[in-house]
Amino acid sequence: MIRHVFQAAKREWEWILLDKKYIVLVLLGPICFALCIDAMYSPKKVLGLPVVFVDQDHSNLSRTMTRAVLANETFRLGGYVNSTADFPRLVAEDRARVCIVFPYGMERDLKAGRGGRVEVLLDQSNYLAARVAMSSATSIFAPFSVGANARIIEAMDGVKQSEALHRSMPIDVGTRILFNPAFTSNYLNFVAIGTAYIALQLASLVIAIRSGSSEFGERSFQPLSSLRETPFAFTAGKVLAYLAPLLPAFLFVVIMPHLFFGAPLVRTGLSFWLVLVWFPAALVAFAYGLSTVTRDPVLASEVCTVLTLPNFLLSGYTWPTIAFPKLLLAFKYALPMSSVAFILKKITLMGGTLADCGNQIWSLIAWTMIAIITAWVGTKRIIKHSDEAKEANA
Repeated sequence: MIRHVFQAAKREWEWILLDKKYIVLVLLGPICFALCIDAMYSPKKVLGLPVVFVDQDHSNLSRTMTRAVLANETFRLGGYVNSTADFPRLVAEDRARVCIVFPYGMERDLKAGRGGRVEVLLDQSNYLAARVAMSSATSIFAPFSVGANARIIEAMDGVKQSEALHRSMPIDVGTRILFNPAFTSNYLNFVAIGTAYIALQLASLVIAIRSGSSEFGERSFQPLSSLRETPFAFTAGKVLAYLAPLLPAFLFVVIMPHLFFGAPLVRTGLSFWLVLVWFPAALVAFAYGLSTVTRDPVLASEVCTVLTLPNFLLSGYTWPTIAFPKLLLAFKYALPMSSVAFILKKITLMGGTLADCGNQIWSLIAWTMIAIITAWVGTKRIIKHSDEAKEANA
């Protein structure tokens, strides 16, 4: 049986090597795509947002706050302006994303116990950048708020500075981040890895999209010979032929963020290697069977594209998965890439195993069964067509 499997794989490799440009394009595509995505998200968080200041107070406090803002890596100096009316123009010219206003009399009012306010204007056209800017600005100004409250209490109640500072402290809120940095501001782990899997899925489908349809015309020079007697070996050989070049590409794309861009990698145990082989094997088997059933590589590729596109739309990158309607959420988890992305993230970033992957495993099992059935039907059709062609020639 093993000999027949490798015989079928060798037969397929001979066909693949007739058009080397095709397989090189299919394999280099996801690698180049993943490299670009990884490089784009390699800073791991939003840095260097240009901020402009409207300092109407011209006080020691406003200058101290300005230095504190510029000391934070989230911001870089975009300039100083006289009025907030200049901010929309600077945003349109890509010279500013944030505008911080220190109003006239801010320091004086704080010392007098009348309170104070700092205005933060945000370019909300990019929600992600605006949210990061707001969070950073809030964390920067919080200590100044505590100090100002202390001075107010000290002035009004006549207590010592240490007692005033103690009384002005806000309630401390403890935050614990699990699996850091998988679900924090490290977009390299969240967006880059997920989108790279989409390219890998499409490559796995496209690489085998001609393997079945070509048996009905283009490959008459490659007789099936004894392989028609072992349909399982023929199917396995088909899958093996395309899986061999795919696995290095899969491994490189998955490991690349950790090797070159500093993304954390908790573990790569047996569960990791099993999924790394299991996922592309199922996709190749499905693509081969679909190609055979349709007998049209163009139609089969369109079906694979339709299957791949919703993965990004339903990935949770543009809208939180937890907010999806239940029906749409079920459809999301039914897609192969979505489940595998969650599985590999749980294994590589959280240190889990397949036992921790719950419903995602059942989704992968279901797609594997569909792929096996489709590939088996395709093999039977190829053998039947070969026998009919042999009888016609006789």
